Order: sequence, then C-alpha cells, then structure tokens
Amino acid sequence: MIRYGLILLIICLCASLVLSLTYKVTQAKIEAQLTADEKTALKGVFEGATSFEDRTLDDKTYYVAKKDGQDLGYITKVEAKGYSSTIVMMVGFDKNGTIEGVEVLNQQETPGLGAKIIEVKAGEKQPWFLRQFAGKKAEDLNLKNIQAITAATITSSAVIEAVKKSVEEFLARVK
Repeated sequence: MIRYGLILLIICLCASLVLSLTYKVTQAKIEAQLTADEKTALKGVFEGATSFEDRTLDDKTYYVAKKDGQDLGYITKVEAKGYSSTIVMMVGFDKNGTIEGVEVLNQQETPGLGAKIIEVKAGEKQPWFLRQFAGKKAEDLNLKNIQAITAATITSSAVIEAVKKSVEEFLARVK
C-alpha cells in the first residue's frame, strides 16, 4: 500500500513540475497576446480615432482616443460578473457619455445562451448585442433600450450595468 502511495506521489510531483514549467514558458506569450488583443479592441470601440494614448487614473489604465491631435473620448477596460464567468470588455465613449462601441475581450458564458453577447449574425461584421450600445448615452442604458438576449437576462443585464456604471464613474472622476 505504501509503495503505491509513493508511486502516486512521484507521478503527481512530476505532473506538477511539468505544469508549472509550461506555465512559466508560456506566461510571457499569453500576456503579450492579451495586450495585442486590447490594442486591436481600441480600434473596434472607437473607429473614428487614429491614435490612442494610454493614461492612468487611480492606478487604473485608460486610453484617450485621438484624431488629428484632438481628444475624441475615452476607452476603459470593464469587468462584469455574468451568469457563469467574468466578462472583460473595452468600452469607448465620448466626453458627454455617449457610447462609441463595446467589445468583449474575454468571456466564458454558457454556449448558446450568454455567449451570444459576441454572436455575429450572417452578413454582419459586429455582434448584434454589442452594436446596440453605439450612440446611446450611458444614463439611458437599461433593458428597455437594449434588447436582451433571450434566456440570458443575467448576462445581458451584467453587460448593460457594467458599461453604464463604468462610463458614469469614469466621467465623474475625470471632470
């Protein structure tokens, strides 16, 4: 019995060692890919901008969208607790709180339900759910003005509230 326990211990130690080494080797590449995804998302949430300047407010990084040297608005990274995961998004908005765009960076919501927040319908280029935010003021965001995903009200509400709250709080701190 002790012999089998020691064999199992050695196998577990070897597996743990391999797993930790794999993590160390891939960690830098994963972080670089996440940074690249954020940079790509900047253009998706503020299409009119030609450049983006990163700044810090209260130890949190945000971006200023610029065109021809003029500030057009802001982009913040937002997290929302959905039904089964944390939804990480980039939200672009102008100085008046009008949403320019929303893009999901990461989500693990239920496939076929909450994951529909990133569903792109045939013939379209953007997710239909996120496209609804563009042009709306933050204070007007609610389930009356945004069509929720059928059978995924928790996910829909989480995204709406996170976008609304982040824009309102950011603008209150910046002014």
